[in-house]
Amino acid sequence: MYINLSELKQRVKILRPRVEEDEVGNLIEHGRSKVTTVWAKVLPYAAKISDGYAEKVDEVNYRVVIRYREDIETTDLLQWRGKTLIISAPPYPLDGGRKYLVMEAKELVEDG
Repeated sequence: MYINLSELKQRVKILRPRVEEDEVGNLIEHGRSKVTTVWAKVLPYAAKISDGYAEKVDEVNYRVVIRYREDIETTDLLQWRGKTLIISAPPYPLDGGRKYLVMEAKELVEDG
């Protein structure tokens, strides 16, 4: 995959869940804090519809390319055009360099 800097035209917010431990030791999420907003190229590349006996799950997969950063965690969430994307794999540098960072993400589509 080849990316040019001028292709990073979409704004993506990176959110980090605020997690606290309760008295029993369970982790409870208390909202999300904004880490930063970055320029990105968002590429939807796959969609999956799973219609099992218990529930129906629609899922769209994305590749999000940003300038290289080292502070992105796999627990972070991406917010793009009103959609919340979940990072599904550890972020990796594009072509092994430290110029761009690729994040594999997925959006769970609620059936309403």
